Amino acid sequence: MDLTGAQVLAHRAAAQGLHGDDPDAVLPLGVVDSPPKTGAAALGVRGRRDGVEDLVRVLSLRGAPHLHRRDDLPALRRQLRPRTPRHLAAWCGAHPVPDLEHVDLVVDLLHREFPGETATKGELSAAISPLLPPVVTPHCPTCRTGHVIENVFRLATLLAGIELAHLGPKLVFRRPTAKPDVEEPGEPTLLRDYARLVGPFAKADAEKWLGAGPPGTWPELRPVRVDGKRLLAADDLAAEDVAEAPDPPAGLLLFPRDPYLLGPRHLVADPDVAKRVWRPVGGPGALVLHGRVTGAWRHEFRGRTVTFQVTGWSKVKGAARRAIKDQADVLAGVWGGNALGADVVEW
Repeated sequence: MDLTGAQVLAHRAAAQGLHGDDPDAVLPLGVVDSPPKTGAAALGVRGRRDGVEDLVRVLSLRGAPHLHRRDDLPALRRQLRPRTPRHLAAWCGAHPVPDLEHVDLVVDLLHREFPGETATKGELSAAISPLLPPVVTPHCPTCRTGHVIENVFRLATLLAGIELAHLGPKLVFRRPTAKPDVEEPGEPTLLRDYARLVGPFAKADAEKWLGAGPPGTWPELRPVRVDGKRLLAADDLAAEDVAEAPDPPAGLLLFPRDPYLLGPRHLVADPDVAKRVWRPVGGPGALVLHGRVTGAWRHEFRGRTVTFQVTGWSKVKGAARRAIKDQADVLAGVWGGNALGADVVEW
């Protein structure tokens, strides 16, 4: 199957509910929520107007805060649980890799030693670290002490069924009410959803999203060519479905980790634009015009107004300009209800 990048992005926008007809379409992937409310923003631009209180906030993919549906958490735990030393190594960074059973030990201690009804990350780590063997608590030069490996701790909170408070500058964990059962790997539904919602990708794209390779097998995939480059797609992807997708929205204000921006980066942005938007720390938002990232944006709060500073705003015309103004109003509503208004200016 031969496709164009424009066709892939149109299909992706439709599959991910960016036309406002299915605001929860991306929830099978989870939505990054760091800083807090960025997850609500990602769902808000897709048409969700009733808040995110029905969703749970947990440390999931790559140990980052995400919003998920509670019913999706058992499958998420099954598929992120390391089942080989190689997969556990992806959570350990530069640290020596402990035994797989040490993950279950950390999970058990999180339940037994949880201090109070809520706990910060530091309080929870301090409660369990003295009870763990040295291989799980290497010396940390920054903290000047030994504590549980950061991302092993983050993964274990998910496996233990521990949720996060939705708001606040720090990670605050809630006492778990029940310990989840240890489950078999099951079907690779996460990767199937990735293929379905992102469209053609390279395996390295999916592994970067997961933070590691799949614990089990890859789902059934088929080779396709997009603008002449070989990629993989869901086995049931039909050329007519891609061809019939409507054009992407004229203008979008997305955060850098929005699900629309997953997959091969060259499909959504030229290299010079990508360098400005995807930064290791403190990256701006992505200005998306007619499906492609063309610039960046930032925002700041000034009294009752949230000001959006948009790259090249004076050059954005017609339907794209109207769409960006609508997006700014939506985000102001997500962040402040009726208390905030939006102002879009040149960056």
